Amino acid sequence: MRALALAAALLVSACAYGPTVRTDFDPAANFNAYRTYSWVDTAVPQGMNPLMFARVRASIDQALAARGYTHATPGDFAISFTIGERDRLKVYDHGPFHSGLGWGHAGCCGWGGWGDWGWGGWGYPYSSIDVDQYTERSVVIDIYDARTRRPIWHGVGMDREYRDKVDYVKLDRAVVAALARFPPQPATATR
Repeated sequence: MRALALAAALLVSACAYGPTVRTDFDPAANFNAYRTYSWVDTAVPQGMNPLMFARVRASIDQALAARGYTHATPGDFAISFTIGERDRLKVYDHGPFHSGLGWGHAGCCGWGGWGDWGWGGWGYPYSSIDVDQYTERSVVIDIYDARTRRPIWHGVGMDREYRDKVDYVKLDRAVVAALARFPPQPATATR
C-alpha cells in the first residue's frame, strides 16, 4: 500500500512539471471575429530542419483544430512560428558544510571525549556545488490579423531537455500549452 502511495505521489509530481508559457496580445483586437487561419510561411525557413518544421506545423494545426479553428486561404488570421534552442547552465552553491564527526581533542578542535583524545570535532568544512546543464527549447508562435497584417498575439512555450535528440512530445506539449492561451480570455485582457 505504501508503494502505491509513493507511485501516485511521483505520478502527480511528474504531471505538475510542464512547459513554461508566456503570452502577449493586442487588447484592441477583436478575437471573437477570428474563425479561420492561414499560414504566413508555407516553405521551410532556411536553416531549419524540414522534418521539425513539418511536425511543429502539424502540432499547431491540431491544437487550433481542437480549439475550433479551421484552415482557409485566406484566413481571418495568419500564423507563423519559429523554434529556438539554447544551452543553459545553472550553478547552485549550497554554501559551506562540514564533513561530520571526526577525531578531536578536548582542548583543540572538538567536543572532547574520554581523556584528552576522543570522539568529537566537526571535521573539515567543504562547499557543496551542483551544476545543472540542459537545453532549453522554445516554440514561438505569432498571430497576425490577416486583413490589417498587424500582430495581435504572441506566445512562447519553453521546455527543458537533457538529451541531444529533440523530444517531440515535449515540443507538442509546449505548442498546446501556448495555444491554450489563445484567444486571450476576458480575465487576462485586464492583466
